[in-house]
Amino acid sequence: MSDKSPNTSELSLAEVQKIASLSKLRLEGDELEKMAHDFNGILGFVAQIKEADTKGAPAIDHPLGLTNSAREDKPEASIGQDAIRQFAPKFESGFFVVPRVIETDG
Repeated sequence: MSDKSPNTSELSLAEVQKIASLSKLRLEGDELEKMAHDFNGILGFVAQIKEADTKGAPAIDHPLGLTNSAREDKPEASIGQDAIRQFAPKFESGFFVVPRVIETDG
């Protein structure tokens, strides 16, 4: 970024190489230079954000102001076992009986 703050430091190619190594990435030549350019662009943008005047702005936890959108937990009437029994070929002790799908040794 050309309009960087004078107190913003840039990552060197050696630092980017170390970050890549720690991340188990192999970057060489042009890839390393492009990654350094991208990192430094991001750091420059973060530096600009850090300089933003936030006096008078309320502190927020989330930029969208989310509220709890879950419905209230109210007991409701459900379908009885006799009504659902008709949907299962086999029904025992209040449970659907289905063929075994997981094989076990023994």
